[in-house]
Amino acid sequence: MYVSKISGRRPLVSIAFAAALVGAGVQAQTIERVRMTDNDLSCQQIYTESLQMDAVVARAAQPVQPVAAVDPNANATAQVAGAVAQAAVVNSAARSGFGGFGNFGGGSLLGGLLGGVAQQAATNNAQQQMANQQAAAQQAQQNGLLAQQAQGRKEHLTGMFLSKGCKMADIQK
Repeated sequence: MYVSKISGRRPLVSIAFAAALVGAGVQAQTIERVRMTDNDLSCQQIYTESLQMDAVVARAAQPVQPVAAVDPNANATAQVAGAVAQAAVVNSAARSGFGGFGNFGGGSLLGGLLGGVAQQAATNNAQQQMANQQAAAQQAQQNGLLAQQAQGRKEHLTGMFLSKGCKMADIQK
């Protein structure tokens, strides 16, 4: 049985760091290509961190999920709701004997108010969609930068692995 000589807290810190990067809440993280402590890494530690960088690159390559699901039919739904409410008010006014006032009556006023509420809901929906698109674009940009940094770190780790004379046969997978 192979027992790895892992000293200190370095592996736990590396694993925690990679887990934090791979997590859903990655915000403006940076990955250093070269660290002052790199020469202290064993072959096993270099290999493990290299795998972590692969995971970061894979996670960053996944499509960005929308921030919040917005109903694409919300605008139409709001307009229909406003029209139905306006029709109900006009119909009610006609039945109660106020139908002779036509568009000047209370039905038109209330219907217009409800239509305005429906229009405001549609405007809010459009603004929310725009904000979601901007957030998704920003997250995609951050993911691209993170993937680039992780790839650079992996290239450095691979060079260290080879320069130290490490062999894959000696690595515990």
